[in-house]
Amino acid sequence: MEDLSRGPGIAVSAVSVSQYTVPAALVPPNQFDRRTPLQQVWYWEPAEWERFTHEWVRMRAPDEGYLGAEIIGGSNDRGADVVAFFTERRLNGEWHCFQCKLYHDDLALADALPEMIKPFVAAVETTRTLPTRYTFVAPRIHPRLKDLVLTPDELKSRFLEYLRGRSQAVTKLPAQLLGDVAKLAEATEFSMFWTVNLDEMLEVYSKSPLFAARFNYPPSGEPAKLPVPPKPAADEARFLEQLVDVYRERFGEQIVTVDDAFGHSRSGSHLRRQREAFYAAEALRMYARDSVPGDAYTELQEDVLANLLEVADDEHESGWHRLRAVVTQAGNLQVSGSVIASHFQQVQRKGMCHQFANDDKLTWCDGGEQ
Repeated sequence: MEDLSRGPGIAVSAVSVSQYTVPAALVPPNQFDRRTPLQQVWYWEPAEWERFTHEWVRMRAPDEGYLGAEIIGGSNDRGADVVAFFTERRLNGEWHCFQCKLYHDDLALADALPEMIKPFVAAVETTRTLPTRYTFVAPRIHPRLKDLVLTPDELKSRFLEYLRGRSQAVTKLPAQLLGDVAKLAEATEFSMFWTVNLDEMLEVYSKSPLFAARFNYPPSGEPAKLPVPPKPAADEARFLEQLVDVYRERFGEQIVTVDDAFGHSRSGSHLRRQREAFYAAEALRMYARDSVPGDAYTELQEDVLANLLEVADDEHESGWHRLRAVVTQAGNLQVSGSVIASHFQQVQRKGMCHQFANDDKLTWCDGGEQ
């Protein structure tokens, strides 16, 4: 895909979105970007627009029935930057073509006509079939081009007229090839040509977990509340074992099992609250996994644990006192740099402490204190 930034305007930056959050001069560190997606796209390089298109195509694959989608791009792509195919025949079977154009101006008919020649040339010169859909993908589409695409017969007439003209895209074709292209175009239904702009793409893309990270926006929605199972699950075993040690140390040797802890007048209610916190933290972990690309929750855990270890390693009167000191420290931490910071409330902070205990990254009691 070529980059044709025609006329005055902002030059397309060579920085790809996959390598940055936002330019430092525009957005302070650890803050979300307030620019619209269209404003951000102007800083992309053409290859990033192709990757964005490829992601959008893959998101639509279940509805469209695509078997696969790939980026071709490059100087010899024959007008196919991104392709999606329906069968293992791929480009020798039924397939869709996406021609990516990153222009600052609206994509116009004059831009589209030279590109429309390419799939016909490819069908004549190679074993490729004509795509059953050929979509121009650009941030903005000129109304005249969109109108012509909505009237395939008129678009076909304009294209055949263009083939009879003297443009560079036409005159560089050998006479025999040009004749074959015109003959194939005459026999083709021009409803194969479509356009899509950024706003239309975002109708799909904004529902994806990729949206927040690509445009540096806060994740949408809220963590779902996980029900606490009546009986402890296997993946709670270690942190519950650690709590039983704490209760036995504080309330007496009669507390040996989790059931004993539930039945005790002092430890029972405390244990129920700790399990609720653990599941609240698990809900936040799953929310981050499903709503924010990358390892936002793991990164938050790493930052929190680094602070909690200093408190846990201090001398404490008992495991109970160590537990309370660590949970208090977790509640006081400043975590504004995380994209999920707004969801990291007191209950999730407490629950994360028990996640650490479940993985033996924190230990409440030790031999010297029991």
